[in-house]
Amino acid sequence: MIWMTWRQFRNPALVTGALLLVLLAGLALTWAQVTDLAAQAGFTGCQGDACAGAAETFLDSLRPRMAYELHLAAIVTLILLPVLLGIFWGAPLVARELETGTYRMVFSQSVGRGRWLLVKLLIGGAAAALGAGLLSLMLTRWAQPIDAASADRLNPLVFGARGIVPVGYAALAFVAGVTAGLLLRRTLTAMVVTLLVVAGLQLAGPLVVRPWLADPATTTVPLDVDGQLGISMSMDTKEIRVHVEPDLRGAWVLSNTTVTSTGAEFTGPADTTQCGPEAPRDRETCPGWLKAQNLSQELTYVPGSRFWALQWREFGVLIALTLGLSWFSLWWIRRRLT
Repeated sequence: MIWMTWRQFRNPALVTGALLLVLLAGLALTWAQVTDLAAQAGFTGCQGDACAGAAETFLDSLRPRMAYELHLAAIVTLILLPVLLGIFWGAPLVARELETGTYRMVFSQSVGRGRWLLVKLLIGGAAAALGAGLLSLMLTRWAQPIDAASADRLNPLVFGARGIVPVGYAALAFVAGVTAGLLLRRTLTAMVVTLLVVAGLQLAGPLVVRPWLADPATTTVPLDVDGQLGISMSMDTKEIRVHVEPDLRGAWVLSNTTVTSTGAEFTGPADTTQCGPEAPRDRETCPGWLKAQNLSQELTYVPGSRFWALQWREFGVLIALTLGLSWFSLWWIRRRLT
């Protein structure tokens, strides 16, 4: 059974493995370059206020290099990898046999239905998790100076290409593909459905599930109009909206709202003699007018210190879904498949 299962998906497995090996080799060859650039910029071992300038210098020196392009390529690969594993590994693995009818010959032998599917799930799922895990582990270690300098590990795109979360998505995508093939019995249809399901899960993760798992913190601070101030205004209604970038290094900001002293969102009306295109000295008078409104900034965010806690929580949800789909597939093939 193990040899037969390997023969069925060895071609896509070898192609995927070759791609991963190229990326892993690229990361290994550029590892010293990244660490040397961080040291030359003074970012390695820096302390206090000097770190901000050193981090910017390091990132600026990295952008023209091949290592930066490789970093982006590895992130994109880890995001697309679950979709590809589900489509080309999972969906055809069972659907092809059901579509052609060759499964009847297997079931007529001494191999039971449950064991037949279980071997496929175990081998394919383990291979998918191993491939994603190796690339994610290597990228997480390789990108440590970049993550420390940019402080964006909780950024939804970066978060999904770090730590153990890619392992969970890879295993879930493979099992989702197998389940789709088992239910639909048509290879092409199963591949299309797998694409939609896995892409939907990857969108729902950062948009819906992750904020809920993160248990975000909420704080209200006085509005700093001397910071990175952004203003949008309607001259017809005099409605004004103010946006100031928060000083929360490494945090994932979920919402940033400018509110009045009563806690309501601030929308004006604006004093057009102080703010807007009709004000003669808008850049000077508008910040002062905003200060006089006694405004605050209401922030909902996930601190950067919760990175690994959130990784384990999301990984647990993904593995629970993977086990649930696996159980459903084993139940279906024993009870419903004819």
